[in-house]
Amino acid sequence: MLNFDSSGLYGDGLLSPEERPSGDDDEILNAARTLQGRFDEGEVGFVHTPDTEIDPIVAWAEERRKEQFTDQLVIGIGGSSLGARAVLHSAMPKHRRGLDTYFAENLDPESVDRLFNFLDPETTLVVVITKSGTTVETMSQFAIARRWLIDAVGEQRANRQIVAVTDPESGSLRKLVDEHGWFDFSIPPNVGGRFSVLTPVGLVPLALAGYPVRALVDGAKRARDRHSDVDAIASSWGVVAAEHLALAERGFDQLVMMSYADRLTGLVDWFRQLWAESLGKATNRRGETVHTGTTPIKAVGVIDQHSQVQLYREGPNDKHITFLEVDQFDRERTIPQSPSMPAALSHLEGQRLSRVFGAELEGTRAALQQAGRPTSTWRFDAINPSTIGAFLYSWQMITALAGELLGINTFDQPGVELGKNIAHGLLGHPDHRQLAQQMLDATEAHTSSEAIQFLGEPDPAVG
Repeated sequence: MLNFDSSGLYGDGLLSPEERPSGDDDEILNAARTLQGRFDEGEVGFVHTPDTEIDPIVAWAEERRKEQFTDQLVIGIGGSSLGARAVLHSAMPKHRRGLDTYFAENLDPESVDRLFNFLDPETTLVVVITKSGTTVETMSQFAIARRWLIDAVGEQRANRQIVAVTDPESGSLRKLVDEHGWFDFSIPPNVGGRFSVLTPVGLVPLALAGYPVRALVDGAKRARDRHSDVDAIASSWGVVAAEHLALAERGFDQLVMMSYADRLTGLVDWFRQLWAESLGKATNRRGETVHTGTTPIKAVGVIDQHSQVQLYREGPNDKHITFLEVDQFDRERTIPQSPSMPAALSHLEGQRLSRVFGAELEGTRAALQQAGRPTSTWRFDAINPSTIGAFLYSWQMITALAGELLGINTFDQPGVELGKNIAHGLLGHPDHRQLAQQMLDATEAHTSSEAIQFLGEPDPAVG
């Protein structure tokens, strides 16, 4: 089971009980109807991702795992990698009976070089994921990976070790697939990257890793089918979206997701992109300037009790803290009696770690609530593929409904395009060279001529 408890959002200085959203509210119902219309018209397709045909992906992955491969290198960034990474991070060893999985995302040259020096090209599948085929980071690393394979095993065999997940018809990667005959899977054209974890974008690397993708997709499907009509959508995910936005209107414009389970921390990384890129928009659908969005922040319990909670409890009251809590862990340890235990902590002896962990969460939540800070909780009865799938789908729906309530386009990301084009210009792209120079000139005009120096040249007398 997966439940959401919003009781900590109500109280003095927070939302009042009279303000509690209802699925009967016209605004929420209209948002649900509008979103359902986008589904029905085919404009937005993530609602259908729990219906992805699983058997061909699983069968294909099983055949690859029977071959000589031991590892897979997944090359993608953002929505092309965060979902699969999050799901794999949540998995127990019993769920990872396939290829060892490594992700090539960032362009740090040292990390990239270390990765290619570590992996064996003889036994590595390269999975490249990009819808457009023009993502700078992805295609740069894929070019390195392809050359790495060809140099080691020859072009003919290298072509059997490349798997592409891309647009079904267009784009530069699709052209390469058609030219070289690589294994390939299609991304539905109406599903954006950050909503694509339940498509081949996430399912192909997960299946290769031996993850039970059927159970993952089934969890998402059960969540969807439990709230399948407009009224049910409004009264579930619509209410959650409305509560988050109501808090934002009150000035709680930072959303801290704090996981009290290490296996769930990858979900927080996935959530941050989904929430930030979907809702951070300068204009609404009418072209009006609105600058919407709340800032998602990652926190890890209990670690960040010792680094962040001081700020959350006594700093600016602008944060909504939502906890990820687990009822039942798959493994357990008990604190033994020990002469090394201080007398002041002797009450810990004989306690299960899960009980100590839970008490830390309860204490943090109560302390935040006592200070008038809004809290909510996502409660997993256990961490398994089904609850993970339900969580992924639920947040996709909540995000999409929040966008409809805000009147923005949830599914584009115009704010990232300028930076990309400037980078292309700096690297010599003729269409963007002039733009890059203009931006550099503007930046230099606002830059101090002298930087503060904290470390000078090394003293040659010091060895």
